[in-house]
Amino acid sequence: MEAYINARREQFLKRLFWQKFFPLKYTTQLTWESLTGSGGSPVMADVIEYNASAPLKTRRVVTKTTGDIPKLALKRQLDEKDYNEYNTLKALARGDENRNALLDIVFNDIDFCYTGVMSRTEYLAMQALSYGKIALTTSNNNGIITEANVDFGIPDANKGAVGLAWSQASGAKPLDDIRTVIDNQASSGYSYEYMVMDKTALGQLQANTQVKEEFAVMRSTTFSSSQPTLDELNREMAARLLPKIIVVDSISKFESADHALTNVPSWKGGYVTFVPQLQVGNILHGPIAEETAPSVSKIATMVKRDHILISKWSELEPFGEFTKGQANAFPRFTDVDSLFILKVDATSYS
Repeated sequence: MEAYINARREQFLKRLFWQKFFPLKYTTQLTWESLTGSGGSPVMADVIEYNASAPLKTRRVVTKTTGDIPKLALKRQLDEKDYNEYNTLKALARGDENRNALLDIVFNDIDFCYTGVMSRTEYLAMQALSYGKIALTTSNNNGIITEANVDFGIPDANKGAVGLAWSQASGAKPLDDIRTVIDNQASSGYSYEYMVMDKTALGQLQANTQVKEEFAVMRSTTFSSSQPTLDELNREMAARLLPKIIVVDSISKFESADHALTNVPSWKGGYVTFVPQLQVGNILHGPIAEETAPSVSKIATMVKRDHILISKWSELEPFGEFTKGQANAFPRFTDVDSLFILKVDATSYS
């Protein structure tokens, strides 16, 4: 089981974005906190004469938004019929790569549980980064929870909306909108290196008339209907001293209580987030009780990778082969004052 998880881990992580912005950090306490007022421009020292006392400065007040770290978990069962069918198909598929691949899709419970916890981690982190809040409803979560809505405390001054939706290619002025954010936030002591968005917002930028006009100027050509690629757009942004674009393109699959499957985007559409550096916080993860419980280690095989504990055990009657993935984990921001979220699909932030 350990070898299998190691082999699959790197391949799956390439499809996710949360580690870029929220690297893992272990905590012994099952609580999270996001800080406000912990960054910005440094206060300058004063020029004083020799043999004089240094001027006393005030200490910045740092406030915290806190909450409990929740459990993320899912499991699968092979009942007696499934187990017999699996063994029969495995024997018939020996030497046939196509059939073995199909079996892996149907019966690969270890992979299912590991990637399932990773996908929920991705969803929580990207919702926090794109929206500053996490809202758990029956359309994106199937479990008993203590907090359905989490607000990370991003100041209202750090939320804005464009005057004209970016989807209006010939009317909207997205480069002006971006410059306004950069200029306004400079006074707060933060400069933005990156702006993070989904593929829809990127497509709107690429199709926008203002963007294409400036792109033509940069290439010293006449205006054309051709759209810049992401690399070309980022070169244009760099030439205009604007942030580099990072596109989040990840989809999580949600299974409801009645086992209906729907695709849920990890990034909240219509929002663009400006960040001063890639790392904006951490995924805090805490201890898992089963890891150190002697009674559990006697009946289950367990492997821990990253923040995820995979357990596999059997029950005799009725027969069942169970696989479970779990983590106690949640995102937190190091300094919410450093973020700015721009709503680009409507005239008011909500």
